[in-house]
Amino acid sequence: MKIISMIRTKSFVLTAIFLVAGCSGISVSQDYDRETDFQAMESYAWRHAPVTEATEESPMTPLIAERIRNAVVRELAARNMSLNETSPDFLIDYHLTVESRISSTPVTTTVGYGFGTYGRYGGIGISTAPDIRTYDEGTLVIDFYLAETDKMVWRGLASQVVDKHEKPEKVTEQINAAVKKMLDQFPPKVDLNNAGAAEGSNSD
Repeated sequence: MKIISMIRTKSFVLTAIFLVAGCSGISVSQDYDRETDFQAMESYAWRHAPVTEATEESPMTPLIAERIRNAVVRELAARNMSLNETSPDFLIDYHLTVESRISSTPVTTTVGYGFGTYGRYGGIGISTAPDIRTYDEGTLVIDFYLAETDKMVWRGLASQVVDKHEKPEKVTEQINAAVKKMLDQFPPKVDLNNAGAAEGSNSD
């Protein structure tokens, strides 16, 4: 008689690795007006004055706002768009939110056994309490408005896991990466022969 036994366990370490890998990337999306000729846009201005003080209600601080503006200016300059406070083609607004999220991963242990070639096989499944984790997700939103009408014509979003206690250098790196990936979608490829709105998304 041949006895076969097998024990399979989802390890806590492996689960943690997949959790971090799945959350570490930047997810971006966009929504835009398909009747707008984005190719004609060459200059922009800020829709509101820069943030001058921090509040408990918002994660936006003067330092964060400056990093966002610098990243936007750099990315738009690479697309031959310049800052023009006098007669811009479009206006740019932005805001930032940070929300707490909960991730739950079940931890399961399975035991299997069998007897010979024609014997019976059976199994026992044991489910333990799920592994519950909390993390902060930051979402940066950038909006483009037509300067003449103040109509919103483009919105970009970038989301990623953030650490509120991260070093300034890392925060700058994360903002630069988020703005770059978001504005890689801009200007959108629009078929002016079709009306309506379109939406697309991409993630790491």
